[in-house]
Amino acid sequence: MSFFCTIPNWMSETFPIFERICLVILALLALVLIVLVFMQITGGSETSNAITGNKDSYYSLNKSGSREGRITRLVYIIIGMIALFAIIYFVLLKIPTLM
Repeated sequence: MSFFCTIPNWMSETFPIFERICLVILALLALVLIVLVFMQITGGSETSNAITGNKDSYYSLNKSGSREGRITRLVYIIIGMIALFAIIYFVLLKIPTLM
């Protein structure tokens, strides 16, 4: 770390904007994730066949094409996007202190 190291003007002007944009996107993704989790059907699909042990029904084999399968896929995508924007946010937060 040098005493003469300064932050360029474009960094000091744009990084706070990027941080706010990342925070807004994170908040919106979190709200979408909450809504999607509440939309998922909670049922006894895992426990309904506990006695017979049969888990290979037609519905369980083609679950990905159903509404529940699409919502589950969307939940995983949103979780990945939240992780990505959280990493971007914390990297942007640390860059000015590295200079």
